[in-house]
Amino acid sequence: MTPSKKIRELYAEGYQLTPEAFEYLNNLPEIERVINKILTSNLNKAILSVQDIDELLEEDFIKKDDITEQSPLEKEEIIPVEQELPRIEEKKEVLEEEVKTEVKIETKLRKEKVSPDLEIIFSPEVKKTVASSKSFQDYFESRFQSIHQLFSKRRDITNRISTKDLIPNRNKDKISLIAMVTKIHKTRKGTVILDLEDKSGIITGIIHSKKQDLISKSEFILEDSVLCFTGNWWKDILSVDDILWPDIPFHKSNFAYDDVYALFISDIHVGSKNFAEDLFLRAIKFVNGKLESDKYNKIGKKIKYLLVGGDVVDGVGIYPGQIEDLEQDSIHLQYQTAANYFEKIRDDVEIIIIPGNHDAARAAEPQTPIHRDFAPDLYGFDNIHLLGSPCYLKAHNVEIMMHHGNSILDINAAIPAISHETSIPAMVRMLENRHIVPIYGRRTPIAPESEDRLFISRIPDIFQTGHTHIAGDETYKGVTLLNSGTFQYQTSYQKSMNINPTTGQTYIINLKLLQRTQVDFHKMS
Repeated sequence: MTPSKKIRELYAEGYQLTPEAFEYLNNLPEIERVINKILTSNLNKAILSVQDIDELLEEDFIKKDDITEQSPLEKEEIIPVEQELPRIEEKKEVLEEEVKTEVKIETKLRKEKVSPDLEIIFSPEVKKTVASSKSFQDYFESRFQSIHQLFSKRRDITNRISTKDLIPNRNKDKISLIAMVTKIHKTRKGTVILDLEDKSGIITGIIHSKKQDLISKSEFILEDSVLCFTGNWWKDILSVDDILWPDIPFHKSNFAYDDVYALFISDIHVGSKNFAEDLFLRAIKFVNGKLESDKYNKIGKKIKYLLVGGDVVDGVGIYPGQIEDLEQDSIHLQYQTAANYFEKIRDDVEIIIIPGNHDAARAAEPQTPIHRDFAPDLYGFDNIHLLGSPCYLKAHNVEIMMHHGNSILDINAAIPAISHETSIPAMVRMLENRHIVPIYGRRTPIAPESEDRLFISRIPDIFQTGHTHIAGDETYKGVTLLNSGTFQYQTSYQKSMNINPTTGQTYIINLKLLQRTQVDFHKMS
């Protein structure tokens, strides 16, 4: 294999490289040996630095002097767009020969101008629901059954049993119980008491305070989540020894064969007095390749997908006193204005829009697409796709899950260790629980449908949210997580809550490499 093929193999296994690490690896004469070492080392890291690679070389008794001079160690920090975008282009050129070799037929057929390749996998459509005890029972049974099936396929769970098989006053050795957590209580002494329910009954589970590692683990248990508990059945109580989440397996990423990019944005809030129109217009110029910088224009012209993660407009009547914060107090006018902005984007870019809590869509999850009656102009474009939240799609073979992120704040509030300003830890919790809205009865309403369409049945390559107005990114088990920030300046409410939005900051991803770069439209011209 050529070095570029070996690096692509590394990407396919879910690893990312810093730019310095990419250059370092590409210059190693023993690159195949080094990458094989990485792939067999079960590293608990998704983004590898030069230091990580050197540490592996030392473990394998490979002397640095026999390979190449070590590059300066980089700090873990966000790489400015003006540095990173050119690096991505360099990586593309390194891999270009490989693509021509591996996909000969596609290369021959490819036109000079690459066309978008979009597939909508799932989008929640309107389903009539009636809120009743029966409808909610059906909904939670669907949730339980979906996650129960995941656990049933796992080989690490033994002695699985249901509550109906637990006979009172009859002790059992270690058992495994798949159950929904309906209540969590912590005593003054630190013991955690859980109400655990499956389809046949409810029992009590206890995590004793002396089990400190397990107590720490229990801090991440969310009410209404379906988990697996192992322990001993003793005196009608399950003494818990371990907790298992349904979680996702390590994901092998899909890549695009063409050199195309996707730009992720959200929370535009057209109609607000705080709408950052200047930055949004700059983003449009970037996509159109009309900035002053040829360096940025070269990238912008390769953008084939614009993914909008909700809150296109500020809406009307969303919160008390909102009228004072509005530049436009008609939601129809807000959407008309938004359509005028999107019309400025070249028509070979596929624009995917999902709703947020400020949009004219069903408030309950899953949210249906923005209503046509309120935004008829948006429905008038062939390249605009209005989907529900959450939704799944494929863009040039890369699978993307989009969700506005309404449940992020509920998850943050339930786990003391998570800051209210961040979104990535909550997104990890969603994947761990295999559910978009794991907690019921807080700020995020759930529609009681017979099928739980909030269950994460597919593992995406990219998972996008918005809502918090704070951009962030991470890789979790091979899945790229990102929050696409906002185009709204700080509001008076955010100021009172000490929330500092990252206005105009978001992410662009090269779908051929799944290499993400944070872009800051304050700094682009």
